[in-house]
Amino acid sequence: MSLAPAAPLRPARVLRYAAAIFVCVLFTVPLLVTLNTAFKTPAELTQVLSLPSEPTLENFRIAVAEVGPAVLNSLMITIPSVVLSVLIGAMAAYPLSMMDPKKGRWIYFLLLSGMFVPFQIVQIPVFFVTRAIGVYNTIPGLWLVHVAYGVPICTFFMRNFFATVPRSIYEAAQVDGCGPAGYFFKILMPASFTGIAALAIVQSRSVWNDLLFAMTLTASDDVMPVTAKLNGFVGAIQVQHGPLMASAILTVLPMLLAFLLFQKAFVRGLLGGSSK
Repeated sequence: MSLAPAAPLRPARVLRYAAAIFVCVLFTVPLLVTLNTAFKTPAELTQVLSLPSEPTLENFRIAVAEVGPAVLNSLMITIPSVVLSVLIGAMAAYPLSMMDPKKGRWIYFLLLSGMFVPFQIVQIPVFFVTRAIGVYNTIPGLWLVHVAYGVPICTFFMRNFFATVPRSIYEAAQVDGCGPAGYFFKILMPASFTGIAALAIVQSRSVWNDLLFAMTLTASDDVMPVTAKLNGFVGAIQVQHGPLMASAILTVLPMLLAFLLFQKAFVRGLLGGSSK
């Protein structure tokens, strides 16, 4: 049986493949260089693209000792901040999704205005406010800041997601004697799990990677998150490249694990619940 001849490659398809390969290389090479550098001795750091002749785990030992407690701090900051942001944002989005668009438009825009305020504008005022109320250099102080910045984007996302849920479900719940609170917690939130999972991953990445507030609102190692701790490997005269690369790898692992666990829910949530 003869095989059918392959279709000729068109220039447009070749360009698409070339662009896809270029983007893959663009994102992959820094990761490979980071992994390669993490196993090198200080004497081999100048040879960026060469493989380590004598791979060592000393950089990872230093990374665990220096960054390990900071990773726990970041987890203690990220998890409550994300849970509170998503919960408060969902509770704010629920009535907005049920209201007449014309009546709730201004409330919606007022909440969304928080998304357009750059961190740098409020950096100094937030510093003085946290000191005044006694939460400077504390993990709850970072919770307050991240929740304040996370609620607008969570409200925006969940309001659009709740709008895809048919209104007939709410009417059927009312017939069965379910009130607004019961409908929200027992029906709407479980039905929106994919959207909540996608939002939680996006918000977790934002909180986990924050450096500005981490440097502004913390002063001791007991509270300092991992991003601020990584900055400690960069000195005014010398940069500890090996421990820095090893620490960067350890820092990526929690977010990578979270994405792998909720990958399907993340993709479905970004599609706006179209697969429900």
